[in-house]
Amino acid sequence: MLQVVTGFTLAIGAWMTVAPAVRQTPPRRETIRTEFRIFNGTTDVSAETRLRIRPSGSTETGHVLDTGALAADLPAGIYDVQAVRQRAGAVVSVRWAEKLVVMAYPDEGGRHLEVINFAHEHGALQLRWLEGHAPTPAEVAVSVTKSGDSRPTPTRPIHGVGYALLVLPAGTYDVTIARPGKQPVLLANIELPADRTRMKVVQ
Repeated sequence: MLQVVTGFTLAIGAWMTVAPAVRQTPPRRETIRTEFRIFNGTTDVSAETRLRIRPSGSTETGHVLDTGALAADLPAGIYDVQAVRQRAGAVVSVRWAEKLVVMAYPDEGGRHLEVINFAHEHGALQLRWLEGHAPTPAEVAVSVTKSGDSRPTPTRPIHGVGYALLVLPAGTYDVTIARPGKQPVLLANIELPADRTRMKVVQ
């Protein structure tokens, strides 16, 4: 009887000295600062557009962006975006952009740009500068011609953090970028598919 009691006491003592389990905090998922620019043809309508962003194929409520800059910190993934253009409180048009891939591309420095256009026949070209080498907008001159055409194509670059954006009808273009103290850069035969954004890093 004494041995049984002693063994039971030792078992209780051993149980009491076991350290409590430590709750593991799940690692935080990396996020990418994702900016959205919204157009109707070549006209920037970001200021009058509300976005709903959710994982592709899901029925989640998702993120709603409708004031200020249309940007959010998103985990890497594939997203569907509903763009609702409004004017004077009334809905003008609705556009779904599906299966947008957001990931940490090495050339983007932790920032990603998505362009949505209510006019499906347009494409976009993002000219991204090397990290820490972005010129001021006034220092950059960009000229565009359709491949095989000597006449310049009217365009107005839109500048953001570390990039300039050209929105054009789908087609193939030659793009020349001039900056002070550097040789002009020619990007020849750049194909802009309808409803897609191409990116080129300018050395």
